[in-house]
Amino acid sequence: MREHLELLWELQKIDLDLKAIEEERDRYPKEMKKLDEKQKLEKERIHKEREKLESLEKERRQKEKNLIGEQDKIKRSEGRMSEVKTNKEYQAILTEIETFKEAVGRVEEEILLVMDEIEEIKKQLSKREKEIAITLEKVEAEKRGIQEKMGQGEVLWKEKLERKETLSKQVESKLFNLYNMLREKRQGIGMVSARNETCQGCFVNVPPQMFIEVQKNNSLIRCPNCNRILYWDGNGEKK
Repeated sequence: MREHLELLWELQKIDLDLKAIEEERDRYPKEMKKLDEKQKLEKERIHKEREKLESLEKERRQKEKNLIGEQDKIKRSEGRMSEVKTNKEYQAILTEIETFKEAVGRVEEEILLVMDEIEEIKKQLSKREKEIAITLEKVEAEKRGIQEKMGQGEVLWKEKLERKETLSKQVESKLFNLYNMLREKRQGIGMVSARNETCQGCFVNVPPQMFIEVQKNNSLIRCPNCNRILYWDGNGEKK
């Protein structure tokens, strides 16, 4: 029985390792999704800032066209001054020119404001692009790290599974079936150690005489409370 209990104890540890690997493996896709979303968000932010810059550049070009249009109006009005015949017509053209000059002044002021805004956004965009480049590189590094862990976990999982299959064939069938039944009922743990007269599965005290028998590891003993198979792993105070 000792040999079978030792094999079963190793099997229990492997099952716990497999469970941990599987839980971690299930977590990786979620982590990858979060990183993908972070990448997407950063790219969307920089895209919006570039769109804003492009919109301002377009606005500047339109205002420059408007400026040229107002300046052309002034030139045309000035060209008509030589054709006027009355003082009234002359004054009307002067008023017209003054109106166009005021429009030119307003457009020039608007262009300067837009150019200042463009300059500020360019500075912010340059800084933001550098920050995003660093962020994206960190995200890529995290993704590579996860992919590496996934690969390592898969290799380890296969190794553990192969060892489990080997042990499963070596453990006495009735004991193995009992262990599996307990695992299904007890959150994947069918066998636990007993330390200091306490079951390490439910943490309820084990009778002193039973604990003495458990330490011998030569018979099948189950916890009176949780029914798990008890095993002495050499840790804790021996009675």
